[in-house]
Amino acid sequence: MPGRSRRDVALLTAGLSVSTAGDSAALVAILLELRGAGVGWVSAALGADLVPFILFASLSGRLVDRVDNRRLLVISLAMQGAVVLPLAFVRQPWLIVALVFVVASFSTVVRPATNAMVPVLAGEERAPSAYAWVATGTSIGYSAGYAAGGVLTAAFGVKGALLADTGTFVVLAFACSLLSATRGGEPNASDAGKPLGGMAILWRNTVLRWSVIVTAVAVACAVVDNVAAPFRFINQLHTTSTGYGAYLSLWGLGSLLGAQLPRRISAAGMPAALATGNAISGFGIIGIGLSPGLGVALAASAVGGVGNGIANVSISSLVSARVEATERGRAFASVSALIQAGVGTGTVAGAPLVAVFGAGHSMAGAGALTVLIGTVTVAWSYRNS
Repeated sequence: MPGRSRRDVALLTAGLSVSTAGDSAALVAILLELRGAGVGWVSAALGADLVPFILFASLSGRLVDRVDNRRLLVISLAMQGAVVLPLAFVRQPWLIVALVFVVASFSTVVRPATNAMVPVLAGEERAPSAYAWVATGTSIGYSAGYAAGGVLTAAFGVKGALLADTGTFVVLAFACSLLSATRGGEPNASDAGKPLGGMAILWRNTVLRWSVIVTAVAVACAVVDNVAAPFRFINQLHTTSTGYGAYLSLWGLGSLLGAQLPRRISAAGMPAALATGNAISGFGIIGIGLSPGLGVALAASAVGGVGNGIANVSISSLVSARVEATERGRAFASVSALIQAGVGTGTVAGAPLVAVFGAGHSMAGAGALTVLIGTVTVAWSYRNS
């Protein structure tokens, strides 16, 4: 990777890592703050952080493809920081939830814009390697942010965590302003007449269509795992919060390792890599659900994380390889919407599944479904490659 490209990817990765850590810490602080107001407000905040990605996918995708992405990122991040700042000083639950919705709404352009920018910064041939670096930085940010959220809230209160998050938006905005290349705003010959929406762009390619659907189902199953995991580890495997924290850490470490594996896979091999990653995640979830003891469950957590890391990089590389450069904003925004729909589905389904079948059986069933669709998709990918 040439020196300028390496610098740009490093800037984006570092900025995303810091900003993701701040966002994760802020979410922990907000949920802790709303806990006293009742579970309904906690659920409302989680929904407010998720719904904009589905609701505004079409608008955000078109903005990413029509507006200079470097400028769009800086403006969006500055607006998020401007909203988080007053969020640090309000205590009314309804106002907190409303401001979370506004922050998430501005964030809807950040994910598709950064994903669409990666091939521009690194070069088309080096995009999978660059996506691996970005996924690594984001995973580190999530892990550090969730750990820091509780510490910051305990030491400085919710205000301290949210003010720190404001600073991370400034860091990422500054990093984006230093990027030497950009995209967006170019005329697109394929959009003569009425421009295609993101879903239409994905659906016209058979491989993308099935790959995205499978990934959304796998995400829903993984979220069932997230809902069931506290009950599985603490109530059934009789560990403490330390053991549950070890599960989260090992899944994160596995994800970091998995993100490195698709680096040198060709574009033709990415559908199979994505399906394999989903299947591996499923095996990890099954292992957690059926494990006879804590040690096996923790080992299975690392396996599930590896699959998750493979899938994260593969889906970005696959979309980048099969979508025209001028359409990638819309495509990535729609992928994000489908994945967030999977998150919502898994969250809604998780509680009743755990209540009816128990944590272990719910995780085993969710993992088995993921393995089944992943395995079928691997076979289909090789047959159609």
